[in-house]
Amino acid sequence: MNQSPFDDRVLGERYRIIRPLASGGMAKVFLAEDLRLQRQVAIKVIHPHLAEDPSFLERFEREAVLAANLNHPNLVNIFDQGSDSGSPYLVMEYVAGRTLRDVLNDFGAIPQAKVVGILEQVLQGLDAAHRAGIVHRDIKPENVLLADDGRIKLSDFGLARPVSAATSSQLIGTAAYLAPELVSKGQSDKRVDVYAVGILAFELLTSSQPYTGDTAAQVANAHTTSRVPAPSSSVAGISPDVDEMVLWCTEINPDDRPENAFELLSYLRNIKGGLQNRPATPVASQALAPSITDSAATQAISAGSNATTVLNTGDQTGLIHGANETTLIDMAVTEDELPFSRFTGSHFWRWLISTLAVVTLAATLGWWFGAGPGALKALPTLTNRTVAAAQAAVRDLNQTVSVTNEFSSTIAQGKIIRSEPAAGALVFSGGNLKLVVSLGPELKAVPSLIGKNLAEATIEITKAGFVFGGADAWFNDAAAGTVFDYTGSDSKKIAAGSSVTLKVSLGPIPSVAGITQEAAVALLTTAGLTVDSVKTEYSDTVPAGQVISLVPLTQPLGENGSVELTVSKGSDRVTMPKVVGETIAAAQSALKAIGLVVVVDTDKLSTKWGIYRVKSVSVPAGTVLHRGDKVTIVSR
Repeated sequence: MNQSPFDDRVLGERYRIIRPLASGGMAKVFLAEDLRLQRQVAIKVIHPHLAEDPSFLERFEREAVLAANLNHPNLVNIFDQGSDSGSPYLVMEYVAGRTLRDVLNDFGAIPQAKVVGILEQVLQGLDAAHRAGIVHRDIKPENVLLADDGRIKLSDFGLARPVSAATSSQLIGTAAYLAPELVSKGQSDKRVDVYAVGILAFELLTSSQPYTGDTAAQVANAHTTSRVPAPSSSVAGISPDVDEMVLWCTEINPDDRPENAFELLSYLRNIKGGLQNRPATPVASQALAPSITDSAATQAISAGSNATTVLNTGDQTGLIHGANETTLIDMAVTEDELPFSRFTGSHFWRWLISTLAVVTLAATLGWWFGAGPGALKALPTLTNRTVAAAQAAVRDLNQTVSVTNEFSSTIAQGKIIRSEPAAGALVFSGGNLKLVVSLGPELKAVPSLIGKNLAEATIEITKAGFVFGGADAWFNDAAAGTVFDYTGSDSKKIAAGSSVTLKVSLGPIPSVAGITQEAAVALLTTAGLTVDSVKTEYSDTVPAGQVISLVPLTQPLGENGSVELTVSKGSDRVTMPKVVGETIAAAQSALKAIGLVVVVDTDKLSTKWGIYRVKSVSVPAGTVLHRGDKVTIVSR
């Protein structure tokens, strides 16, 4: 057994390589041990010949940045990125299990109910990427991991790029899953991932890819010239809804596909409940589809054909040259073998006329019921599509489409609620198709509920077509038990059937001004309120110890709410006493005692202030002052 140059190597002085896990077109993946956190991780190491290519290094680093910013249960987490001895590497979550490719190789086609379950988790992860503005661009079975604990994770963002990034003339991807616009124009947005999911679904249901060829270029070109067949054309028992999903995802025109993973996920969940978990039966081997150049071909290219491939989109010449050549076979026969050798004269003409009549009738009936007005075809599911997308989906049915509108609380405005006939119905070419399109939810005004009690308000809400959404009680000046506010009280219309929440008054906040602090606390506690803090301040009108005011600390204020009390320290007014003739020290002490700020204007030493007397003051005796006012005493 050949030993890898990475065996037992420690990358970045932290990650010890244990064994190889997989090898792809750009990198190898190893199982490794994180020596610092003592856990197993997967490490993706770029191939040495690509490590010197700046463009590949840029793509590798972009994968690290893009994937590290995604966090979803259905995406493989990125832990770290670095380089060791010229070998760039990416540290990822290790998912013990196998890939969808392994399952297909071992078991073949997967029952449709299980396929829908797998695709649901893949689309959940892809939706997270799309919401983050990232296109994966390499959806395929090899990049879908099935963990041993039942989780399904989407991996390998090596080709991912922001939706806004332009696509270069060099096309990189897996040929079997490339969207037509990527091949023909190099254009890339979320719909290329949707296309790849459609191809993935086809392959899971049938165990075959729709297009194959001798070269990757032939396969890529088939996406632009052929139409993917319905999976039921090769496997019996597949639901028409599943067929419709695959065909919708793989429309050649990207405008006719779901816009993103979320829109496809919504459709998938709509059909999920109606599917039974039963294996589908392969159709007897008529061919999966015609050849690459005529339709949606066929069998696998070869083992390992799903590697990521580089194609030059600048020149499509010669991609399918010679793929549809035929051989001329010599069909010469002898005269005795001629089909009309035994017919002569009138016998021949009678036979010819009757034969032509039968052939003409058969051809006419065949045309009428096969491609003509008498042809019956199943109507696809059109729910949740735009009118334009629906018209594109039924273009081959040659239907006369009419549109009516209805309000809907579940279908977004502008999307189809239902079709008449319904999805799955068999319709004639040239028939009439009615599309019922959503106007969005019906908007209505909530009736006036101010002043009503809870029972009265609930009745009014129900009568108006709304749902009672509960009631909250708050202190308010309105009478206790009456509604003082509610959803829609601003007269703005809301969706019919919406919840209306009420605000019911507990009555006014208890008045505590002018009573003692102790009495106020007791009253508020009885009302269900908590006195969170008390502050004091002077008041000329409220006696000391009584409450001046109450301030709610929560707005609005309900039961168990908190308040703050302001309690009076009494008046701060004082009367200026007579201090002229008193010693400086005595005058200063008396003024400070009543809360005044004293300034001494003297030329006497402070040691003599107990002897020398005040000769004048800045404020006459008897003047009313406030505590903290400044007074100057003079002794010179």
